[in-house]
Amino acid sequence: MIIQQNGFFNFFLLKFKILSFPTLLIRLCVFFLVTFLSVLICFSSLRASVHPLAYVSCEGGIAIIDIEKNEKLKTIALPGSMLRGIGIDKEGKTLFVADKSTRSLLILDANNGRIKKTIRLGQNPEFLRLHPERKFLFVSYEPDLSESTSPIGAKIAQIDIQKERIDNEFSGGKETEAIEFSQDGSKLLVANEGENSIGLYDIETRREIRRIDLQKIGTRPRGLKKAPQEEIYAVTFENSNTLALFDNHFSLLKATTTASGPYGVVFDPSGKKLLVLAFRDRKLQVFDSQNLKLLAEAPVGMRSWHFTFSPDGKKILVASGRSDALYVFDADNYKELAKIEGIKMPWGIITYPLSYGSLDSP
Repeated sequence: MIIQQNGFFNFFLLKFKILSFPTLLIRLCVFFLVTFLSVLICFSSLRASVHPLAYVSCEGGIAIIDIEKNEKLKTIALPGSMLRGIGIDKEGKTLFVADKSTRSLLILDANNGRIKKTIRLGQNPEFLRLHPERKFLFVSYEPDLSESTSPIGAKIAQIDIQKERIDNEFSGGKETEAIEFSQDGSKLLVANEGENSIGLYDIETRREIRRIDLQKIGTRPRGLKKAPQEEIYAVTFENSNTLALFDNHFSLLKATTTASGPYGVVFDPSGKKLLVLAFRDRKLQVFDSQNLKLLAEAPVGMRSWHFTFSPDGKKILVASGRSDALYVFDADNYKELAKIEGIKMPWGIITYPLSYGSLDSP
């Protein structure tokens, strides 16, 4: 009797009886597929609507850049700070930045700039990278030598992003610089510029797998970057003016000479080009990633160490420390589009939505 009074349920029951099981199964699959695709499209549209911003670590705070308008929107003031490596969580809500002045990692609300937590590290915290899964970040620093009677190498702290605490520490070499990850995210790679080596670590077991000697290839490795689509690594050697490519076993594939003082390095989104900042010669150099042939050059400001593509891949933003400026280039012809001034000693730069850069990857 109840079923007869419920017209909708009665209709559904009738349809169910009429349809054969295979037909019903097909229609249910189509229904769920359409629903899933609709949700995915809505999510993609929402992500695409996010206004692209760049975050620049500098002395005294974090400059926020409107990428579309090529202008500084505001600065998150952190008086007395000397900010270095910088990163952002996958939602774009939390910023992480290494502060040399307080020897700490600062965790900030990206919307209002409020410091949520400070994690004490050690001397000279500098390079910072978020793991591809965005559950952990890794930041290099040098232990306080006054607390040790014997010389020790640098440290790399592994920070649990959700718990906002140090989860593990790895022992690095002398003057640890760039940090990168293997293709599957299971390995941590660290450039030790003071001893011309790359340290390779297993993140899960927390053990060093090997220390790769690069002395015969170049001196002072500072930049280290993995190609987007394959496990090929690019390394820049600051003092020997060398750019080298390595396979997944870190066997040398090819090397070439750069302008003076190569540091920041990144593959373009297609993986076909390799960009290097040669800071002593104040040049952005573009190489073919297969044969390392020099394709183009563009002048940049003084002490340009880090840079990034815009999220759409159409622009390149370069932080030029001693020029107190950010240079913006067209990613197709490498012509300067804008010079954003009034940023005191910019060091690192990232974007949200995420993009390819010397300090981050999408």
